[in-house]
Amino acid sequence: MTIDFHAHCFIPDAIAKRAIPAMAESVKGIISPVGDGTLGDMLDHLEMDGVDMAVMLPIATKPVHYGVILRNALALRDGSLGDRAKRMVHPFMSIHPADPELGAHMDEIASLGFKGIKVHPYYQNFSLDDPSTWPLFRRAADLGLAVVCHCGFDIGYPDRFDACGPKEVATLMRNVPGLKFVAAHLGGSLGYADHATDELIDLGCYADTGIFLKDRAKDEQLRLLESWPADRLLFGTDFPWTRHAKVIEWVKSVRPSRDWDNVFGGNAMRLLGLA
Repeated sequence: MTIDFHAHCFIPDAIAKRAIPAMAESVKGIISPVGDGTLGDMLDHLEMDGVDMAVMLPIATKPVHYGVILRNALALRDGSLGDRAKRMVHPFMSIHPADPELGAHMDEIASLGFKGIKVHPYYQNFSLDDPSTWPLFRRAADLGLAVVCHCGFDIGYPDRFDACGPKEVATLMRNVPGLKFVAAHLGGSLGYADHATDELIDLGCYADTGIFLKDRAKDEQLRLLESWPADRLLFGTDFPWTRHAKVIEWVKSVRPSRDWDNVFGGNAMRLLGLA
């Protein structure tokens, strides 16, 4: 089974039709979306490129967004948004570190059977090395939830390097033992010195392969793709910003075939409790 562990879409479609053009404009044509951000378009792209499932990663940019994200996740899972979505989308939840009901909401996420959450320090205005945010991560560790986090440079925040780089990730990991942490975008290496992420490998971090086309030929990104442990590397695209087939081709050109089962599905299945 091939699983994209890093994908986005917007529900309902009307939100996608506003959000994607606005996001594309905000980055001034440096990158362009390959899809329109709707659920149906994401499913079509998965089928075209032979990908069986996508982990959908929403972001609660405000604490009050928890409720709508939960409703959408439940609708995906119970089939209210179609059998194809139920079969092909594995929704994660998102929670804001400043949520006044953080503990209760984290418990609810786990009790409803969701396997993880997505956080984004820039969009949620926090830093991974801020102890005031660690209760979220400690609760996730206690509940066995995976945490996917945007790490490193973000094209929408070109002047920010202070919240989710390798140093901040390392501080979090040293203070929250047992956390299943996915450092998106190859460990958050973009914008930092070579080898800055090496400590994260020793600390047990997962990484995903969600790197834009323009960055895939860079020496450090190639080195990380080649060297990250095969049992902690996840196929991820950051769709709708990258075609699945292009990332598959890139990974297969660098990783030996003996790693493909783990990278393209095995590791994801274990984190999702499907294996």
